[in-house]
Amino acid sequence: MTRHILMITAVLVLASLTLGQTPCPTQTYGSWENLAAQIDPNQIALHPISGEPLFLGAVTVEVGSEWKYEGWACDPDGDAMTVTANSGVLDVINYVYTLRRTEGAIGVKYVHISATDVPIPPATPITVTGTLVVIATPRNQAPVLCGGRPQ
Repeated sequence: MTRHILMITAVLVLASLTLGQTPCPTQTYGSWENLAAQIDPNQIALHPISGEPLFLGAVTVEVGSEWKYEGWACDPDGDAMTVTANSGVLDVINYVYTLRRTEGAIGVKYVHISATDVPIPPATPITVTGTLVVIATPRNQAPVLCGGRPQ
């Protein structure tokens, strides 16, 4: 009887893990050609298998202001994953990630966000890295408004 209950429990757990997985939608990657800043294509990460550039997008921010970027990662095999970034603070909840960062200087920065699966051995983990382009602009100064005529 106990063995029968354990087998039913195992089937229910495996079914919920399998059926609970949502398929990964097909991701299309945009182009950086129409951005307002000059982008170095050599800084855009490439897919490790297809060689396709993985341009996640671009954000334009003022220097000194914190910004955030949200995205997600999934594995079509259902393997566990880790998600990392080469700079900023990255929070990950259920493979939805939020990257926060504050730019200290004007210019174009390249932030690389990586997802690495953790397959069942002996399979080898695969890391896929995408590039987010950050365009940091000068902080806008407020206009001066005075009453009366200039002296």
